[in-house]
Amino acid sequence: MAQEGLLLTGAIAAIAAIGVLRLSWGRDHRSATLNTAGWALLGGGTVAGWLAAGAWGATVVSLWAMGAALVCLAAAAWISPPARRAASKRRAGVLPEGDEPLGLGRRAATFLLVAGAGLVSSIALGIAAHWLALAMGASEADANVIALFTVPVAWTILAFAVLMSTTRKRQVAILVAPLIAALPSIASGSLL
Repeated sequence: MAQEGLLLTGAIAAIAAIGVLRLSWGRDHRSATLNTAGWALLGGGTVAGWLAAGAWGATVVSLWAMGAALVCLAAAAWISPPARRAASKRRAGVLPEGDEPLGLGRRAATFLLVAGAGLVSSIALGIAAHWLALAMGASEADANVIALFTVPVAWTILAFAVLMSTTRKRQVAILVAPLIAALPSIASGSLL
């Protein structure tokens, strides 16, 4: 019974947190006090859910928070006035407006950097993680799992970093760094 009460308290705290954050973010100037209170309520609700039922409890509390956020966003969308200017005809900035060039070469290069070179770099990080795990005494199976975990996580982070970079030079530097990290494993011959 105490666990149910703790879970209920966490859910109520999460709902209140969303309300407080919405109140803070709806002002002309955000209030640091309200922001802190909102995030503290959300964190406290998550901890209460975790104490009540572990990961399941934290999930239940987060669902209540997401539901409250959905209600707040739906209400804001319903009452917001229409835009003063017409929306752009293009979708999500994919196509250029008017006489702007398509920039297909630039777009293709970005795709190749993120998809191709990003994958190669993330595999290099996986190889480095595998080698490091073996060097630290992990079993072969554990090292394989670490490598298989590293590759998709690294690819996601690298893709984000490359897409957020503003220059090609920086994008290439981001993708070369993981390749350098794999050099010790290649030099030791662990790939053979």
